[in-house]
Amino acid sequence: MDLDKNHLKSLDESIAAAMDSHNDVAIVPFLPYILQDFWEIGTPPETVIKFIETWHVNDLTGSNSINVLDLGCGKGAVSVKLAATLNCNCYGIDGIPEFIETSKEKAKEYNVESLCRFEVGDIRDVDTQCFASLQGIYDVIILGAVGQVFGDYFSTLTTLSKLLNPDGIIIINDAYTNDSIECKHPLVFHRCELLRQTKLAGMELIDECADADLTGSKTCQGQNNAKEFENLKKRCHELITMYPQKTSLFEKYVQIQADEYEALENKMICSMMVFRRFKIS
Repeated sequence: MDLDKNHLKSLDESIAAAMDSHNDVAIVPFLPYILQDFWEIGTPPETVIKFIETWHVNDLTGSNSINVLDLGCGKGAVSVKLAATLNCNCYGIDGIPEFIETSKEKAKEYNVESLCRFEVGDIRDVDTQCFASLQGIYDVIILGAVGQVFGDYFSTLTTLSKLLNPDGIIIINDAYTNDSIECKHPLVFHRCELLRQTKLAGMELIDECADADLTGSKTCQGQNNAKEFENLKKRCHELITMYPQKTSLFEKYVQIQADEYEALENKMICSMMVFRRFKIS
């Protein structure tokens, strides 16, 4: 999948794919209701904070604040907690207006509205002319649990690196499979292919926090997944009561989510990865 082909999708199609709904755009208007129980959607802010503390330690002790671009920021949990904890300047973009409203409310709640800017937009437009004035100014770019909206890893990393400072890092929350495991998921790569495309893009994987490390244990991860799924299912059942004519839509979404959680627990490795431009020592 290349960038141009991926851009043929509408914004709603891209959101639907990112939210694991098999490109069914009919579910998109209902996502704010379905996900109302979540503030953190997919990406643990604490892990992002640790990565930035590790790889930008010198910047954190200086007078200049770290500039962060949070793509697919959801409800702003990562940006708000980064601003509150590390005093980062954060710019978050998401395609769902209700999520952006929540992001702004949370920034006020945490007293970091002066450090956080949130806007509704299509994150796939970061390489277009409207972002030209922003190119090269970000120390950290986050792509948190939104899937391959830019295409494969080569397309993703080459696109985002245009907006990255020379010593900046890209943090991607995604899933991959071990090379020995067969996986037919269209947006999931084997680890060897991920690394191959990273090298082709002139980047290197310098840090990673995978699977149980994100939550403390495999058991804890399973418990979190089960709780998340029960919340999703509960909200979908409420929507069935409210919109009985759309019963099949919500039942299908619940089944898709059940399959996704099963795959995440048994076939895929969920990982937070840190990339930077390849440096010759």
